[in-house]
Amino acid sequence: MKKKDKFERLNKKTGEIEEIKTATAAEPIKDRTVIEKIKTELNIKKTRKYYALFCTGINVGLRISDLLQLKVNDVKSGYVRTKETKTGKFKQFPINATLKAVLDNYIEEFKFNDEDFLFFTNKRDKTKNKCIDQSQVYRKLKEVIKKVAPELHVSTHTLRKTFGFWLYQQTKDIALVMHALNHSSQSATLRYLGLTQESIDNAVNELNL
Repeated sequence: MKKKDKFERLNKKTGEIEEIKTATAAEPIKDRTVIEKIKTELNIKKTRKYYALFCTGINVGLRISDLLQLKVNDVKSGYVRTKETKTGKFKQFPINATLKAVLDNYIEEFKFNDEDFLFFTNKRDKTKNKCIDQSQVYRKLKEVIKKVAPELHVSTHTLRKTFGFWLYQQTKDIALVMHALNHSSQSATLRYLGLTQESIDNAVNELNL
């Protein structure tokens, strides 16, 4: 049976059917200028949690399901520590200086308690300590990314792929990236990041026999 290449979900607010991109269809953000433009769009009071989420996602590479389960206490030690929902494996990533500044300011601005979800539904209602859901994240990411990079294929995997892509660009060590993403093989990591064809193209272009 051919695997589905797209999924759809009813948007309860608009009543419209919207497409949700799969991991295969989504792309990493390969332009640092685009990353900075997205940050600028999100870094305002009403979307600050999405700004913090975006910065966390591209700097630690967790799956969106694990990102959304983070509580304030999970990021206070200098590491993001979590047990992956999909694999059951314990994972930790160091919080670099850029992300630390973002999270410190964010936590201070909203006066979080240690057991609060980092990416909350509605901070005004303290009795409902819930995290935002993936559909909310997808809609906001799609809205903002399409504004600054309309050609980019977006999904909630975009953050994790961006992390993996830039980690690879920095290290050129696909085995390291594979372990960081908890993939089972290097070929799976190359496919996930869309690097297989890109690597072939670059190699052939430089061959010049």
